Amino acid sequence: MHAALSRRSKGESDLEPGRVDLRGCWALAGAWVAALGGVQLGQLHQVFWAVGLWLVAGAGLLALLRPRHGRLGPAATPSFAAPALGCAAAALVFTQLFLSGAGTNPDSLEQAARAGTPVRIQLSFTEAPRASLQTDKFSEDARPHRQFTVAARALVVAGNGSWRISGVPVRLSYPESRAPDIPLAGGSTVEVLATVSNSEPGDRQRFWLNASADLLPLGKSTAPGVFQGMRERFVGASDALPQPARALLPGMVFGDRSGADEELSEAMKVAGLSHLSAVSGANCAMVLGFVISVGRLLGLGRLPTLGLGLAALLGFVFLVGYEPSVLRAAVMGTIAAVGLHASRGRNAMAALTLAVVVLLAIDPWLAGEPAFQLSVLATAGIVIIGRPMAARLNRWVPSIVSDGTAIALASQIACLPVLVALSPAFSLYSVPANLLVSPFISLITVAGTLAVVVLMVFPLAGMALVWLAGMPTMVVGLVGTWIAALPGALRPWPVGVAGVLLAWGIVLGTLLALGHVHPAAGSWQSRMGLAAQGVVTGLLLGLLLPVTALVPAPAVDWMVVSCDVGQGDGLLINAGDAGAVVVDTGKTAEDIAACLKHMRVTRVAALFITHRHADHDGGIAGVGDRRPVDKIYYSAADDPADPPHLTDSRGSLVTASQLGSGATGAAGPVVWKVLGPIPDGVFTGENDASLVVRFEIEADGLQRRISILATGDMEDEAMDQLIDKGLIGHADILKVSHHGAENGGVRTAPTVRPALALISVGADNTYGHPSDEALQALEENHVAVFRTDLRGTIIVGWDGKSLRVSSLGPTAERTSTRGPSKGGE
Repeated sequence: MHAALSRRSKGESDLEPGRVDLRGCWALAGAWVAALGGVQLGQLHQVFWAVGLWLVAGAGLLALLRPRHGRLGPAATPSFAAPALGCAAAALVFTQLFLSGAGTNPDSLEQAARAGTPVRIQLSFTEAPRASLQTDKFSEDARPHRQFTVAARALVVAGNGSWRISGVPVRLSYPESRAPDIPLAGGSTVEVLATVSNSEPGDRQRFWLNASADLLPLGKSTAPGVFQGMRERFVGASDALPQPARALLPGMVFGDRSGADEELSEAMKVAGLSHLSAVSGANCAMVLGFVISVGRLLGLGRLPTLGLGLAALLGFVFLVGYEPSVLRAAVMGTIAAVGLHASRGRNAMAALTLAVVVLLAIDPWLAGEPAFQLSVLATAGIVIIGRPMAARLNRWVPSIVSDGTAIALASQIACLPVLVALSPAFSLYSVPANLLVSPFISLITVAGTLAVVVLMVFPLAGMALVWLAGMPTMVVGLVGTWIAALPGALRPWPVGVAGVLLAWGIVLGTLLALGHVHPAAGSWQSRMGLAAQGVVTGLLLGLLLPVTALVPAPAVDWMVVSCDVGQGDGLLINAGDAGAVVVDTGKTAEDIAACLKHMRVTRVAALFITHRHADHDGGIAGVGDRRPVDKIYYSAADDPADPPHLTDSRGSLVTASQLGSGATGAAGPVVWKVLGPIPDGVFTGENDASLVVRFEIEADGLQRRISILATGDMEDEAMDQLIDKGLIGHADILKVSHHGAENGGVRTAPTVRPALALISVGADNTYGHPSDEALQALEENHVAVFRTDLRGTIIVGWDGKSLRVSSLGPTAERTSTRGPSKGGE
C-alpha cells in the first residue's frame, strides 16, 4: 500500500498533502506533562525531576552519537530518541520552574494561609488591575463597592524578622479605599499587608491576597500610557457606529468586550463566534501578514520586510496589552504567519511544537489554562486534520470553499474535548457561521488596527477606517444573532468524563479516517481504514443531531434548576433525600417531565403552583409521571371548585392545598416561607395572586443557608407593596417575575440584591419578554442574568465556595408558545 501511495500521479500529489511530521510531539507531550505536574511541586522535587530528566536525555543523546548509529536522521534514529527528546523538553520546564522560584512557597505565606493572619509582602504586578463593582452577596447589609484584582509575582515576603526572596505568583484583591493616589498598572511594584488564602493546586496564582492596609507604591508603572489613550480614542470613535458593530468592533480589534451586553455575548457564544472578540494568533498573523505584504509591494528586501513586520507586531502587542495571553498569541501568530510566508506547510507542526515547548518553559501555568489549550488544539487541528481534509474536499468543491470548511471543521473537532469539558453543550451551526463571516475578518482586523493608529494623527481618515471596519463587523454581529436564534443552535452534550471521552473519540476517529493513525498493517489496513471512515462519518453526523440528547445525564450535584419549559415557569430545588421541591410546571407535561427525568428526580416532596395560568400549571400531570408526589400547594385569585390535582406513580390522587402569606414548611434541607400575596393587597388580576416564596437550602462549607426568591408572575404594584411593607429582602438567587416582563417591576433587583437571576422565558415569544427595562434594572445592580431562551435548562450548584452555573442548551424542537390558554400574560 505504501508503494502504491509513493507512485501517485503528479496531479494527485499536488492535491493530497504529504504526511505531517509528528515526531516533535514527544517534546510537546513531555513539556506539557512537566508543566502540569511541576507547578504543583515544591522546589526540592522540581530539582530532583530536572536533574533526573536531564540525565536521561543526555544518555539518549550520547547513545545517538555512537558510531554504530551512523548519522542523525529519520533513517538512523533509534526508537529511544523520541522519548529522550520528551525528557529533554520536560527537563527544560522543570529547570525554568526552579530558576524562577515558582516552587518556593515561603513558610510565612503557608503559615499565614493556615492561621488567617496578615503578612507583609512586596509585589510586582504582571498585569493592569481590573476594577469591578463588588457586593458581599452573603451579607444581609450588602453594599456595592469598587474592588480591584490583579495578578502579581511576589518579590520578597516578610518572615521571622527578615525578608525572603520568592517568585511565587499570587493574586491581590483590594478595595478602592486602599488604593494609592498614583495609578497602578502592569509593572508597578507595591508593598502591602494582606491576609492569605491558598488557591487550588496547579493554579497560576498560588495564593490569594486580600489587602488589610493601604498599598504602598515602590516603583513606577511601566505601562505605556500612549497605547491606553489610543485604545480609549478608538472605543470613543466606535460609539458612532450602530449596534451591534459598536459593541463588537473594539473586541475584534484588541479584545475589549466591555461594550457587549449579556444577550449579544451569549448569542455569539451560541453561534460559535465568541472567539472573534478575543485576541488570538490569527489577529497577530493578519497584522504581520499585512505589513509584510505592504513591504513587498514597496520593493523592500526580505530582511527589512521581516523587521518591519516584527516591529508592527510588537506595536500591536503593546496596543492590546502585554499580558501572558497576548504574548502567547503573538508568538503563535508569528510562527503561523512565517510558516505560511515561507511556504513550509509540512513543517508547521514542528514549528508549533517548538513554540509550545518554549512558551511552556517560560510560563508553565499555560498548560492548565483552557485558552492556551484551545489555541494549541485549534492550530494543531488545522495542520493535522485541516490540510488533508481540504485536499479531499477540493475534489468536489472549489478551494475557496474547501479550505474554509476544512479549517473551521478541523478547529472545532480538535477543540471539542476542551469545549465540552468547559460547558456540556455543542454549537450546532459553528462551522457554517464561521464560513459566513470569514471573508470579513481580515478587513475588520487590518482596517480596525490601522484606525487605532490613524485616529491619533488624522481623525477624519481614522473615522473613515472605523466605518470601513465597522460595517463588516455589523454583518458579523447580525449573522451571530441570527444563527443563535435558529432551532437547536446549542445542543446538549454528556457531562463529566463520558462527554470528554466521547469528544476525544471523535478526534481519534477523524485521525483514523484521514490516515494519520494506522490501527493495523498488511491486508487488514485497508479494511480498518474503511471501517474507521464509517465510524468517523457516524460520529460527525452525531454532531449534527447528538443521540446523547436522548440519554439522561448522570446525576450531578445541583441546588436549583430553571427548566427549559418554553414560555412558562418550571423551577426545581434539591431537597436531598426528601426528593425535590417543584415550583410551577410550564404549559405541557412533556417539558417538565423531561426536566425532572434529566435531573434524576425520583420523588417530589412539594409542588407549588404559584397561580392558575396554563404556563404555570398546564404541565402538572408530568410531575407525577413515574414519581410519587407528597404535597401540592397553590394560590389563585378565586378559590376554585376544582383545585389543582394529579395522580402520581403510586396511583394516589394528590389534591392541592391553598396557601397564604406567612405559611411555612420544610422538606429535607429546604425550608420555605410564603411572603405574598398578602390579604387586602393590590390586585389587578390572576398574576397578582402569585405565590411569592422565599426558599432557603443548606450548602456545605457555608454557615448559613442559600436563599432563593420565587416570585411567580406578580406584577409591579403588588410587588412594590410587599417591598414597602419590608417583606422582601436580600436573596442569593432571584427567579425574575413574569418572565422579565415590563410590568414585573424594577424595584425587585435593588431590594433583593441577588448574586444571580433566572429568567424562564420562551424563545421568540410574541410578548417581548424579557423587557429592556427588566434587563437594565438587573444590569444596573450588577446581577448575573441567565435566561432559558438563550441557555436552555439552567443548573445552579454549590462548589463549596461559591455558586456555579451550567446549562444544557435550548431545546431545538420546541417552538415558542403563543400564550396561555386561560387567563392572560
